[in-house]
Amino acid sequence: MRRTGKHGATPKLSWERRVEYTLALGQFISWDESSEFRDDLCDLLNELVQFEEKHPKSALPIFDILIAGTLEKGNEIDDSGDDLGSFLDELACAWTECCVSAGMSGDEYIRKLVHWMNADSIGFFHDLEMTVIPSLNKEYRAALEQELKKRLEMSSKETPESGREQHRIDANRRDAIATLKKLYTEAKNSTALIEFCEQYGLDQEACLALASIFHTRKQLDRALEWAEKGLKLKDDRYGKEYELKELRRKILKDSGRGCDAVADAWTEFAQHPSIYSFDSVLESATKKEHANLKAKAITIFEKADLREAAVALHKLKEFDRLAIRIATSKPKSLQSIFYGDAIPIAESLSKKYPKEAASLYVVQALEILAEKRAKAYHHAHDYLQSAKTLLEKCGETTTWLTLVTRIRSEHKLKSSFMPGFEKIAAGEGAPRSLTFKERIAKRLDPGSGRDQF
Repeated sequence: MRRTGKHGATPKLSWERRVEYTLALGQFISWDESSEFRDDLCDLLNELVQFEEKHPKSALPIFDILIAGTLEKGNEIDDSGDDLGSFLDELACAWTECCVSAGMSGDEYIRKLVHWMNADSIGFFHDLEMTVIPSLNKEYRAALEQELKKRLEMSSKETPESGREQHRIDANRRDAIATLKKLYTEAKNSTALIEFCEQYGLDQEACLALASIFHTRKQLDRALEWAEKGLKLKDDRYGKEYELKELRRKILKDSGRGCDAVADAWTEFAQHPSIYSFDSVLESATKKEHANLKAKAITIFEKADLREAAVALHKLKEFDRLAIRIATSKPKSLQSIFYGDAIPIAESLSKKYPKEAASLYVVQALEILAEKRAKAYHHAHDYLQSAKTLLEKCGETTTWLTLVTRIRSEHKLKSSFMPGFEKIAAGEGAPRSLTFKERIAKRLDPGSGRDQF
């Protein structure tokens, strides 16, 4: 694939030819090439933006060519990583800013915006109007508002001829309502947003927006009112319950009702104990209250599910209590600890509590073997070597030998695992990965006559 910018030299071409050269229509972009392809497009866009700063009217037709070409390229790329999609979002915002600088009228801008949505046959621009909202000036916001209201009015008058047609009308109506709400939110126009919600329905997202607006304005009573309204709603489509609860506590704290904020956060924590819900308690409290709250939380964590308790006790550096929980837990409970948490916990416990740390390493290794994750067998080797070292250190050699017998019996057919494991059992250590030099040695030219390194 041809490259431009930092990935290769670009010949001196007109803007149109440069767009053509970068997009390379006719060449399919695979998934593993899409990120680099996006970098090429971003390089070109950055140069176009610099050109637009001095020549906005001349840049507009170039933007048109780049947008049209990129949409066409959508049929020739594996965009499962959303590289092209995210680039198109950036491109649409940059184009909008160019339209503003070039003095394009609001009506013409909306006409062009609708054109780009219709020109997209894949779905990159299905929410284009929402995407560009942060880039709109006052005139464009007013024009978009008028266009969306017109669509809502037309949708109410349409008579569907089929269920499919009704679905299209309903979808268009939902999109217009959601976009208008975002438009008012971005402009922090609380009056318009409230009036609109009274007419077309209130949801948690709108309540969160209004609570945030009033909170920013220091109108704390109104902010609290809208946060509580949102929490009373059941909203499956735009659920914002977590954000509303967090904001409500901040409002309570800023209103001098810190005790209420702490009580609210504590109720949530007691129902769903985790380090994250406890963090919300601490955020609501003063620093003087932290020690007492931590002591109360530890009592709850000592009885909570091990998966959450282990992470919390580890983060709170309550290693003695953590070791007790691990020592008194069954292997099934130990398996519930996510491996990304289990290994750091084992590392922290290994010096003072080697047996408990070893049990975590063993559980993680056995899980890899049970699930036949061959690509992770090298991790299993490392975990078992760590377990062997720790068990022998604390005099649990019999426990290690029993484990060796079990693994030989249950996993003897895993040919890519057992040779390395037998080295561990024999005391030779876990098999190490080949170094860079070792991996490439056989590919080097032996006739070079000198040391390659």
